[in-house]
Amino acid sequence: IAVVVLLVLGGGAAAFFFLQGQDAEPAAEGAAAASVAQPGEVKEPEGEPMYLSLNPAFVVNFEHNGGVRYLQIELQVMSFSEAALEKVAANMPAVRNTLILLFSSQNYSALTTLDGKEALRAEVITAINEQLRLSGDDRVHEAFFTNFVVQ
Repeated sequence: IAVVVLLVLGGGAAAFFFLQGQDAEPAAEGAAAASVAQPGEVKEPEGEPMYLSLNPAFVVNFEHNGGVRYLQIELQVMSFSEAALEKVAANMPAVRNTLILLFSSQNYSALTTLDGKEALRAEVITAINEQLRLSGDDRVHEAFFTNFVVQ
C-alpha cells in the first residue's frame, strides 16, 4: 500500500509540474499583450497609489428650507503620479477655494444619500483636475471622504 501511495503522490507531483510548465508560457504571452494598450483603450496607471490629505477639514454652510445647514468634510486625494500630488499641494489655496465653492453649493437632501455623496466625490475629482489642468496619468484618480458630517 505504501508503494501505491508513493506512486500516486509522485505521479500527481509530476503531472502538476508538467502542466504548470506548459501553462506558464501562454500566460506570460497574455500578460505581455495585456500590458500594451490597444488604440482607444484606457491603460491602467502603473505603480503604487499615493495619498494627500487636504487639511484642515472643510467646513461650509449652505441654505436649506430657509435655515442654515453645515457640512464638514475631511478629504484625501489619491494619484499614481507624485507630480500630480505635488501640483495639488503647491496650489492648495486655489484647490481649497474651488472645493469650498463646490461644497457650499450642495443640496442638503442629496448629501444625505449614498448616491449624493458619490456624485459629490466625482465632482471633487473633476474640479481638482480641471482647476490644475491635470490629465492622463498625471491627475487625481480618486477622492476619499475620511470624515463627512452634515448638520
